[in-house]
Amino acid sequence: MDTENYGKILKEFECKASLKQAIYRNTTEIFEQLKKQLSKTAGRLKHDYGAKDSSVEIDYKENNKFEAQLKFSGDMLMVSMHSNIFNFEPTHSIFQTKYIKDDPYLSYCGIIYIHNFLADSIRYNRLADQGSLIARILINKDKHFMVEGEGALDFLYQDIANNLVTEEKLTDIIERSILFCLDSDLLIPPFAQIKDVTLNQKQSMLAASGFPTGKRLGYQFKAEIEQNNNI
Repeated sequence: MDTENYGKILKEFECKASLKQAIYRNTTEIFEQLKKQLSKTAGRLKHDYGAKDSSVEIDYKENNKFEAQLKFSGDMLMVSMHSNIFNFEPTHSIFQTKYIKDDPYLSYCGIIYIHNFLADSIRYNRLADQGSLIARILINKDKHFMVEGEGALDFLYQDIANNLVTEEKLTDIIERSILFCLDSDLLIPPFAQIKDVTLNQKQSMLAASGFPTGKRLGYQFKAEIEQNNNI
């Protein structure tokens, strides 16, 4: 005889387990579309700019099922898909929207990340180098999505209730991400900050083919700003 708890387990399977599998399938499908558009963008850039300056290397590469990259000159745009499904913090403003109030399960999302690294960080395997998160795409069970990021990517795709994935929108997200990369330059650190170095640190730098380098974009995510303001 089935117990009350066993019945609850079956109900939770229906509400949560099957839900998360459906979102995973949606996220995988959209990630494949994103990689396709990233590859197309690479082909267009190589065709349109390669004849002008062949020294600017433009190359698309799929690393594995969950990650792909676009190299353009000294920059690397990396897209990756998380294999798990998430929900928002209980205090998040999304729970105040009619869209989520009508169906709370619409707040569960898969996540696709867009990062910027220096191409040399990948080439020389400089594990101490830092990259920057440009944006993340959140996809729910109905294939609606929203984007969290900075600049235009912080407000253009916030309305998850009305945002459905299209090739045009994915291309726009990719192009805006590339522009973020190009607008970010490496800054020379203050001399006093780097003048003292141990022999071990110097040997580590040589082993890593150079000084540890990070490409920090010219903005902070909201969470970082709030954290800094509270210090």
